[in-house]
Amino acid sequence: MFRSTQPVISDAFFDRLTQLEQLGGMVADLCRGRPRWLAIVGQRKVGKTSLLLEARQRYGSEINWVALDLYDHCPVGVEALRAYAIRVADAVLGKETGQSLEVAARHGDWVTTLLGCAMVMSLPEELRSFLAMLPTVEINQLIAGAIFDLPEQLAQATGSVVLIALDEFQELSSANIAFDVLALMRSRWQHHQRVAYVISGSEPSMLRELTSSQTSPFFQHFDVMELGEMARSDATALLRSASEGAFGDNVVEALLSLAGGHPFYLQVLGDELLRGGAPYDAAAIKDSVQRVLFSRTGRLGLYFQRLHDQLVGRSAYASATLSALSRGPLLLSEVAAEIGAPSGDTVRYLQRLGDAVWKRPDGRRALSDKTFGFWLAWRRPEGAVVPMTVLGDEGERLAAKALAAMGFDLIYQSRASRGAFDLLATRGATQLGVQVKRSPLPLTFSLAAWRRMQAEGERFGWRWVVAAVDETVRFMDPRKAAIKKTVRVRSNAIINNLLVWIDESRRS
Repeated sequence: MFRSTQPVISDAFFDRLTQLEQLGGMVADLCRGRPRWLAIVGQRKVGKTSLLLEARQRYGSEINWVALDLYDHCPVGVEALRAYAIRVADAVLGKETGQSLEVAARHGDWVTTLLGCAMVMSLPEELRSFLAMLPTVEINQLIAGAIFDLPEQLAQATGSVVLIALDEFQELSSANIAFDVLALMRSRWQHHQRVAYVISGSEPSMLRELTSSQTSPFFQHFDVMELGEMARSDATALLRSASEGAFGDNVVEALLSLAGGHPFYLQVLGDELLRGGAPYDAAAIKDSVQRVLFSRTGRLGLYFQRLHDQLVGRSAYASATLSALSRGPLLLSEVAAEIGAPSGDTVRYLQRLGDAVWKRPDGRRALSDKTFGFWLAWRRPEGAVVPMTVLGDEGERLAAKALAAMGFDLIYQSRASRGAFDLLATRGATQLGVQVKRSPLPLTFSLAAWRRMQAEGERFGWRWVVAAVDETVRFMDPRKAAIKKTVRVRSNAIINNLLVWIDESRRS
């Protein structure tokens, strides 16, 4: 089954074998008394959490593993440090206490739970006293330093080792804390002999700056692991395995063309398609992708809307910059001309967009995420044709482009109502069913297929036309078809002006 709402581990985990081996080596070194620091850098939802959870499942049985997502504590302040300390204590002592220390801290049973644990009572008195006051102590720089030393002290006192995994680590760089938390953290961490550190984050440029800039407290302290999309072979294996072999080559190729090897997008798209049930044909793919991606309320549509809003804030120019780049890679001068801003201002807008945009070797700026680019292009005023451009055949693409030029919005019919028509075109209150036929004139239909179009037009209250696509796109009036044992549509049925035809047919 596809898993789009939780991290993926065990049999559902694919790819990342090299990265897993690196994490396994890191755990082995920690157990041998050689702790290392690692920074995992990758875009949001690319699989960092799944990678760490899978590594924990494979290699974590002999160590104390502490994981904290700083997004859960945004905006980051001193309470995030308290949560970190309590989680460290829970990871090292929780098994001995027989219950969650995090729960005990929330419910006011912290001291009672600690005093009832033999391991806690065997700790040095100073460490035991510090643990006892953790849930209530006022956190200043001195206490924060003790919190950062807590994993090492507990590891030494219990004869164990600890691996700390901090996700969205870049949030600490803008933490609302009165002292320099990063400098304090590094000053304590560098003396630890029984604790290894893994940091990760979804703002690659900022995380690289934190780990590689000479002005950063963490300069050259971390190895860096770049985590990108899955390899195509592993992305294919994911789709086939999660669908239990139900997805054929047509489905796999369509989903990979939309999402590449991005594991989260593949999980969401695959899950939506699988829910609809067989057959998993071209029509089902169009329907499910439209619902989840090319929709204001689809799951990926909502995800990209939030991402867009986070990137641009209230800046119309930043939004326009993203929209411009959805057309394809552009030179700086081309971006500036597209958004109507001076080059200097355009550079600032591009910088504001951070890792959503990258500079190619040829100097052009491009979107980092092609699926996000499809969604942005769909949102453009002329973006109604994007689903057909991405998913449709040549006939659908040409017909959709011609209709969009007339001001129509276009969608594929939903699976529940899909019938005779390939497209539904809407313009104001007008709904127009469109059957696309890629063939030179005259067009030929079976009588059964023609009757079905007539019946659906009447049932839904749609006007409908046939789009004859050859070297050009011509819309044909179904009322002028020659209906016998078969139905033939000749050149006399060509509609010269579709908008006028709609108005006239409305009055007739």
